[in-house]
Amino acid sequence: MILIAKGKFTLGLNPQKNVLQFMSDKTSALNAQPEQEYLLEAFYIDQYEVTYEQFMKFKPQAQYTTRQMNLPVSGVSWYEADAYCQWLGKRLPHEYEWEKAARGKDDRLFVWGNDFEKGTANFGKQVKPVNTLDGDISRYGVWGMNGNVSEWTSNWYQPYPNSTLQDKNFGNKYKVTRGGSIHKREHGFIKQFAMIPYRNISPPKMRFWDTGFRCVKSA
Repeated sequence: MILIAKGKFTLGLNPQKNVLQFMSDKTSALNAQPEQEYLLEAFYIDQYEVTYEQFMKFKPQAQYTTRQMNLPVSGVSWYEADAYCQWLGKRLPHEYEWEKAARGKDDRLFVWGNDFEKGTANFGKQVKPVNTLDGDISRYGVWGMNGNVSEWTSNWYQPYPNSTLQDKNFGNKYKVTRGGSIHKREHGFIKQFAMIPYRNISPPKMRFWDTGFRCVKSA
């Protein structure tokens, strides 16, 4: 695990500053606004996404077709991911913790900077081992946060502090997932979906083959 020290970081997006990233009202990431400085206590985060090899020690009866045990485990529900982390005495990350670990302290939109670089993270058709792309490493040394598989967080989908956004999906219905993933089609919105601050939501009981997870632990 990697220690992320206590301190402030930039949470969310500023549509005026990041104007090139916004294509339409539907993809304007209104749920990731307003941009703000946010203070987090210190925490540890897994350097890599949880792999099949690790998860099957927790759930040995699981049947997976893959023979590559170093791929990030996917197709697990939020409840399974949460149970695995608790089994290790850890927990799923708060979405703000996830964003800080991926974004660093210099307000970047991707782990490598502010310009989208298609080949730096895995947005292709096949999941890759967790330690494959050395361009997809955050300033803190955390791998695979911009691509490969999206990741469950601990949070129910709620508005940001000081937000005036009204969304019928707010509440205890969906969990927030973070990070880009495979199967992102090559269209004009790919930058939007791959940005670190981008928030997606999923029903916690569902299993998705482009979604995995990693664990954290309070320092």
